[in-house]
Amino acid sequence: MMIKPKLVIFDMDGTLLDTETLSLAGMIEVAKIMGHDMPREIFEAIMGCNAAYARHYILTQYGADFDYDKADILHKEYIDAHIEKHGMPIKSGVEVLLDKLELLGIKKCVATSTDKERATHKLTLANLAHRFEVIVGGDEVKESKPNPEIFLKAAAYCQTAPKDCLVLEDTIAGTKGAVSAKMPVIIIPDIAPLTDEVKADALKICKDMHEVASIISGL
Repeated sequence: MMIKPKLVIFDMDGTLLDTETLSLAGMIEVAKIMGHDMPREIFEAIMGCNAAYARHYILTQYGADFDYDKADILHKEYIDAHIEKHGMPIKSGVEVLLDKLELLGIKKCVATSTDKERATHKLTLANLAHRFEVIVGGDEVKESKPNPEIFLKAAAYCQTAPKDCLVLEDTIAGTKGAVSAKMPVIIIPDIAPLTDEVKADALKICKDMHEVASIISGL
């Protein structure tokens, strides 16, 4: 049974921001520049994980001689150029849900695998950064999702017990992390594939943030 949360913890890319398709396109393009193919499976393996894990995984796939730092810079430049031209894409219903949470007095924070400085910049471009009590970045924790560390840190910052939190996620890694933190989680699927096991772990699976807002309104 779902209870009214005291804190909603949002993932960022693929949950708040509609950026995962753009990130995938950027990784494919950068891989070509670097002389490699980028199978979708490699991208999917690092979705929801922090920079340290992504570096480790990519180097296991392409070898220790792969210039990860160059690839990372090119990838960010690809994304930033697209956003500068087209604006920061926001997932449907995000502002409706944020308005609803504020009306109900429910706290809001972000727990993203993206480094905090870049995450804050992206959310600022989306005119969303000011709407969260705290933004916890992947560089502020030792372990990447699916480890629960980032969710527990977010809850601690907001002085909220894990059982009183609700996590919104789109990836396997994020969902597993929330479950490990003993927090209920709603999945709003994006482009990441989801296993039946992960779907079963979710409190709900919603098509968008409008649906999440409706559920919370009914609690």
